[in-house]
Amino acid sequence: MAGIGTAFHRGMMKAYLAMKADMVQHREVIKEVVASVDGSWVYYVMLILAGVIALLGLLLNSVAVVIGAMLISPLMGPIISASLSFTIGDLALVRRTFRTLGTSIALTVAVSALITFLSPLKEPTVEILSRVRPNILDLFIAALSGGAGAVALCTKRNYLITSTGVAVATAVIPPLSVTGYGLGTWQPMLALGGFLLFFTNFVAIILSSDIVFFILGFRTSHVEAPQYSHRTRLAVITTVLTLISVPLIYTLGSDVTRIKNEKRIERVLRSRLDRELASRLTGYRFRQEGKDLLVMASVNTVRFLPKPAQKEIEKELTQGLRRPVRLELEQVIVASESQLREQPAKVGGSRVQAVKESPAELAAKTRSLVARIERELAGALAPFAVSGTTVSFSGDQEPLLVSATLARDYVLSDDELLLLSRQLQQALGVPVRLAIGVAPMLPPMVFAGDGSLASESKNELEVVRRLPEGPSAFRFVVAGPKGSGSKLSSLERYLAEQLAIPAQAVTITRSPGRLGAVTLRVMRNDK
Repeated sequence: MAGIGTAFHRGMMKAYLAMKADMVQHREVIKEVVASVDGSWVYYVMLILAGVIALLGLLLNSVAVVIGAMLISPLMGPIISASLSFTIGDLALVRRTFRTLGTSIALTVAVSALITFLSPLKEPTVEILSRVRPNILDLFIAALSGGAGAVALCTKRNYLITSTGVAVATAVIPPLSVTGYGLGTWQPMLALGGFLLFFTNFVAIILSSDIVFFILGFRTSHVEAPQYSHRTRLAVITTVLTLISVPLIYTLGSDVTRIKNEKRIERVLRSRLDRELASRLTGYRFRQEGKDLLVMASVNTVRFLPKPAQKEIEKELTQGLRRPVRLELEQVIVASESQLREQPAKVGGSRVQAVKESPAELAAKTRSLVARIERELAGALAPFAVSGTTVSFSGDQEPLLVSATLARDYVLSDDELLLLSRQLQQALGVPVRLAIGVAPMLPPMVFAGDGSLASESKNELEVVRRLPEGPSAFRFVVAGPKGSGSKLSSLERYLAEQLAIPAQAVTITRSPGRLGAVTLRVMRNDK
């Protein structure tokens, strides 16, 4: 009986979908798509304006401006057209839509890269960094939105409103602007991340709208003058869809793995750290550091967790994740209710005395906080080294004063200090005020007996390869005393031959007197 009921419901569903498919004017929809697939000058003007507005919104960290760019962008039209051309197997239409899409993508990225190169704002903002890697929710949103766009196109029900909503939901234009930003600042990985987000959204829209078009009755028989056999068209379309789906499958796989790892980490941490009236996990995050997975957790506890217990947690995480794990635990000493009841009350008041901490406990907390702050600064300012980090507590209403020394030959700009302060404030959860001084980036150069550059100085100079935006964004000032001409020439030659630094970017100066070392300062071109 169950099998008969299932077959009955399946037959009812097929009949219902067939009835709805008969209501669609298939050839009229195809004619409309074919007529609009080739981009006009108005289309490309609107596309360029949308890309520039999105880029400015990203650089200014303005969500409202980015949303405005999504509303202006006409890019969803060719994407839906490409999906329909796949469904009906029209290879000529596929070529036309992909030609329009390729031109649109290249134009948006090129204009964004040019504007970024000319813009004085080049620091990555939160809006930019949030669009460098797709996650599984982005893919689901793109898939659902693509299906909604296909239904709206076929039924003409609120198509203008629906297509606008689809453009906002899928957000295909901001990732392309991020790609242009990455190229304009010569940050290839940032550009690759933005393009991967666009491409995965693009594939998700194609696949989901393909399914909708097929359900609504679009078939290869709707092609009026097929140039190729049905088998050839099916083979070509299947191959193309399979190839473009590879990044989507990879992203889905990596996201599923990441979610599983998050669940495992949270389960282990909570089982170990959530103890009644003893400790409570307040947050955690993790990232890959070399071969190890670094797990950073914060916990409120009535007493410090001993090192052997922390090692046990590391061991359990390593076994659960099947990879080396390093745990960094930030412990905040608090008082449980039972401890507060044991404290003597103040005379004439209802407040109780705070639990006192030993000097060793305070020192341990401070060291952990300083190490965490120095890691945050080092990650944001890489490859420039950060040292001498200290913190000062002024009072409950005053921001945390963080002082550090940056190995860089030019001071931080106001924009850099503002972004760093916001990053630390977000990481620590308290207001932060920064005081960062600078020290020479490189120590004095060391030379061998024959005047060539010593290996230790060659190792120090490797940092030049990792300069943000590449060595072309910097100028190099070499200084040495009288009589050091051969050493200066040797250093200049090494910069040109080994580090590919053009001669016009290197300036040679003479230090007064005959004493002193040969030094190299690395300055930004605009400093």
